[in-house]
Amino acid sequence: MPGPLRAEATRDKTIAAEIGDYERDHGFAHSAGSMPLRTLLRIERLLTGTSIASAETGCGKSTIFLSRVADRHKVFCYDDRGQENSSVDYFLNCPATRQDRLDLVFGPTQFTLPRYEDHVPYDLVLIDGPHGFPFPDLEYYYFYPHLKTDGLLVVDDIHIPTISRLADFLSEDRMFEKLEFVGSTGIFRRTDAPVFDPLGDGWWLQDFNRRRASFLKDIYLKDGKKRTPISFEGIY
Repeated sequence: MPGPLRAEATRDKTIAAEIGDYERDHGFAHSAGSMPLRTLLRIERLLTGTSIASAETGCGKSTIFLSRVADRHKVFCYDDRGQENSSVDYFLNCPATRQDRLDLVFGPTQFTLPRYEDHVPYDLVLIDGPHGFPFPDLEYYYFYPHLKTDGLLVVDDIHIPTISRLADFLSEDRMFEKLEFVGSTGIFRRTDAPVFDPLGDGWWLQDFNRRRASFLKDIYLKDGKKRTPISFEGIY
C-alpha cells in the first residue's frame, strides 16, 4: 500500500498551500473540471529525475501545479478565455502559475497534435483533453513515442468506459507498468520496452490482443496468463 500523502510537493514546498488558497478564493473547479490536489501530489511523488519536461492535454489546476514542478511544460488545450468559468483564465490568473515555464498550444488537440513538431523526451504526459472516443486514444498515439524510460503517463477520468478501455490496454502493455489508480486517474510508468512502431501494425504482438484473440498457436507471455478487462461496474 502507498504511504500517506504529504501536504506538499517534494520539488516545491509551497505550491500545495498556494493552490489551496487560490481554490478557496476562486473556487475549486473550472469549466473543464478539476483534478484533485491529492492526485497531483501523488503524481509528483512518483516522478523521477530532477529536470522535468512535461506535457498535458486540457488545462486548469494541473497547469498551475506542473508549471511549478516542471522546468518546461507544454499545454495543448482549447482557448476558452473570456468564457464563463474559463479553464485557461483559471490558470493564467493564478499568482502561483509560472507562465514563463509554459508553452501554450491553443486549439482542438484533434487538430494541433498531428501538426505539432516540437516534442521533447517527456518525463510526464497527462492525457485529459476531449473525452469522447477516439480522442484520448488519438492523444496517446501522438505522445507515447516521446515518453522517456521511467517517465509517467497519466490518464484521467478512467471511469468513462472508453477511457477505461485505454487504461485496460496500458495495464497489460509491455511498454508500461501500472503504478496505481488514484480515484479516477490512472498512473503508468514507461518501461524500457522498445517503442511500438507508430507507423506499422503488429496488433498480434500486443499483449492485450494476444490474451483475448483465438490463436491457433501457443500464446507466449511472460506470466502465461490471460486477462479480462478491468470492470468499474458498480463503483462509479
